[in-house]
Amino acid sequence: MQTLLVDRGVSMSEFKKNPAAVLRQAEGRPVAVLNHNRVGFYLLEPPLFQALLQELAQSRTSTPAPGHGAASPQRELIEALLSQAKTSAR
Repeated sequence: MQTLLVDRGVSMSEFKKNPAAVLRQAEGRPVAVLNHNRVGFYLLEPPLFQALLQELAQSRTSTPAPGHGAASPQRELIEALLSQAKTSAR
């Protein structure tokens, strides 16, 4: 059994039928797209993907990124995802 690192998952068939609807229903949160009940990929909207990349870059350089530390929905989501990923890796 594979651990989902997000709250929502959809089948590949559902995703292929209407990707825009899946994205709209996600309301800015990441979605796991499942292929034969295994994660095929994670769907992220551009602002979340950009925030994730900034967080990764900041963690490598230890230089605060612009807006780093500001409480934003993307930042809170990234922290939750990172925490969940660390927990599932144990």
